[in-house]
Amino acid sequence: MLKVSNFHLNLPEFSLKNINLEIKKGEFFALIGPTGSGKSLLLEAIMGIIPSNSNKNRGKIYLHDRDITSLPPEARGLGIVYQDSALFPHLTALQNITFGLKYHKVNMDKARKQLDFLVQKLGIGHLLDRYPPTLSGGEKQRVALARVLILNPQAILLDEPLSALDPAFQEEIRELLKSLHQELKITFVMVSHNFPEVLYLADSGAIIHQGKIVQQGKIQHIFHHPNSCFVANFVGIKNVFPARINANKAFTNGVEIKLSPESGRQNHNYLSIRPEEIILLSPDRARDNTVDNVFTGYITGISCQGFYFNVFVDVQGVKFQAIWSQKDMADQGLNQGSKVTIGFRSKAVHTFRDKG
Repeated sequence: MLKVSNFHLNLPEFSLKNINLEIKKGEFFALIGPTGSGKSLLLEAIMGIIPSNSNKNRGKIYLHDRDITSLPPEARGLGIVYQDSALFPHLTALQNITFGLKYHKVNMDKARKQLDFLVQKLGIGHLLDRYPPTLSGGEKQRVALARVLILNPQAILLDEPLSALDPAFQEEIRELLKSLHQELKITFVMVSHNFPEVLYLADSGAIIHQGKIVQQGKIQHIFHHPNSCFVANFVGIKNVFPARINANKAFTNGVEIKLSPESGRQNHNYLSIRPEEIILLSPDRARDNTVDNVFTGYITGISCQGFYFNVFVDVQGVKFQAIWSQKDMADQGLNQGSKVTIGFRSKAVHTFRDKG
């Protein structure tokens, strides 16, 4: 549906290099990466805000097999919503929403019906005569979404739509985006660095680093099956160790870790385990048959994260990081230096080859 093929964009101080993406119709796609990795630049290149047809640039952008690489933004059939909403401060909410109609060939009867639908769906009827400076962050984003949706774009690009909002408004707009996606079946492409937001909203996604796509696929797969040390660390896996793989076993610093049959690969040289997968075992669960890997170690560090703790456990020189609740810690009276038994399932262990 939306395809970026062998795309290069060269700017004086940064470049996008050989970008290849395929985003299916009706998909909610997340583009994630560190600050300065090129996320917003790629989004603006797709939108056409940054010209991509100069002699220095190569590759194509397609929408439903139509080459839109050289088209101006208003002719691409796309819409974009920025984190700051980018509303015109001197126009009312209604004037902002209908502003683009004069630049597009839109059936006005259909536009009025669409406006009525959006006003009701987005709950903005009481805002139409107000000006942007008088609106809250959440209200501005609702108006910005209406301004894009009234033009019936084939896909909507979202540039960190929740990052500028207070936590209460973030949840409100997140639920609204989920509802709009499910009801309208429209394609969303979202730039974000908020992992809970990405995991809740997105079906698929890609990670961009230094202007290159380094992994793409289903969101859950990316977060649990990284293809490199960079991706593993970026998505918060924490436990990333060099390892020697032998059949269904991995060895790291002398510690033997059992792997599921689909995990072990002879040419892999790293393993990873999400910290959420490392369980604190009580003495009566130490022989729990559902946990393939059981180890005894000592707590070397505890970091309070509000409602949970990051706990560092040393097992024969291998330093595991786990996430445990306050109740888990209190029930066993754990402190730094405490001896603990930890466990994790073999299928929680992912292996990969990192070329360094």
